[in-house]
Amino acid sequence: MKDLSWFNLLSPAEQQALLEGPSMKPPPGVIPNLVNPPNKNDLGYGVATASALLCGLLVVLRLYARAFYHKKMVIEDSIAVAALGVLAGYLYCVWKVIDHPGIFIHLWHVRMKDLPHVLYYMSTGATVYGNVIMLLKTGILLEWARIFVPQGFKNAFWWTCHSVIVVNVMFYVICTFVEIFGCNPRRKLWEPTLPGTCMDMAKVNIVSASINFASDVIILFLPQKVIWGLHMSLKKKFGVGTLFAVGVFACVCAGFRIHSASNFSRSDDILYSASDMGLWCLAEMVAGFFVFCLPATPKLLADSPWMRKILSTFKTFSKQTSEKQSSSSGPVPIPFRRTLKPSADPESLFTDSDKSDFLPLSNVSVTSEFTLQEHIETKDVADKNNTRAQYQYTLP
Repeated sequence: MKDLSWFNLLSPAEQQALLEGPSMKPPPGVIPNLVNPPNKNDLGYGVATASALLCGLLVVLRLYARAFYHKKMVIEDSIAVAALGVLAGYLYCVWKVIDHPGIFIHLWHVRMKDLPHVLYYMSTGATVYGNVIMLLKTGILLEWARIFVPQGFKNAFWWTCHSVIVVNVMFYVICTFVEIFGCNPRRKLWEPTLPGTCMDMAKVNIVSASINFASDVIILFLPQKVIWGLHMSLKKKFGVGTLFAVGVFACVCAGFRIHSASNFSRSDDILYSASDMGLWCLAEMVAGFFVFCLPATPKLLADSPWMRKILSTFKTFSKQTSEKQSSSSGPVPIPFRRTLKPSADPESLFTDSDKSDFLPLSNVSVTSEFTLQEHIETKDVADKNNTRAQYQYTLP
């Protein structure tokens, strides 16, 4: 935001006239609409409401799964609740800006006297956003270190996770400090007419967005090397890898946030450009809750009636499609004909044959020298034995 300290040199009458006028000079031929300007408030209300409900549901599902299926609460559950609470603060800031004057509104449609209100909640929202992301990334990395590393061991993956946690916490603490004390006096953050000095917050946004994107990419690829190195079937590797790759959406949102921050730094029309950046920040936080909460819920989802109905419908459709393809390709030679006994799919992505939790999340605390790789290898042998027992070949 440009320095408006010259405002104090004007007479009271001139100041009042400016306060009642537009915050920015309109383009040639454009008439300011200070009463009911064009906006996208409906979009903002919809996105904010959907985000609140979705993140709340994800945290509730995670806590329910931990309490009633895993029967063990961990520190990451408290972090999830804390992140949800801080997210509520961000949504409050978004709601206040939507309520007055609105989002995706050009500054020449906003009275200058309303500018401090906009800047205050923009600054507060930016500070809160960093704290939500810090909590989410800390919780995600702590959980991955607990899942993929046997209890009591500290291998390269464990040290990498904790190193990234330390770097992220330090980074977001610094960002929070800059967001709060970026101006002297501090009130100049939202009252640009006050005399004083400020850091170039637009450039700060670009730097923080770039570092945030880099850490998102690191977190996205961090578990993949471990997953694809496990002794398990390719199908299970693909399923587990896909589940932990939900963070792709977070990386996409972080990338768009960099683009929005770049536009914000080049534009004096800060409310319009900040509206775009704020919604991408919100989308990134929602993606973070997915990455954090979803891996804890496969058993819960698999046991739910509606999920069973979906899986049953999908299997029926797949069977019908397979039968049509078989009939169209002609009779199958008798030596290769086989029948399948009705039973649970031993290669299910959600549960294994003994109804335990999603494979990488079962027995998350390996207390002996029995490593996770040995655990996976043993379960694969059992799965193969079960599979061989379930197939009957009809000989001629």
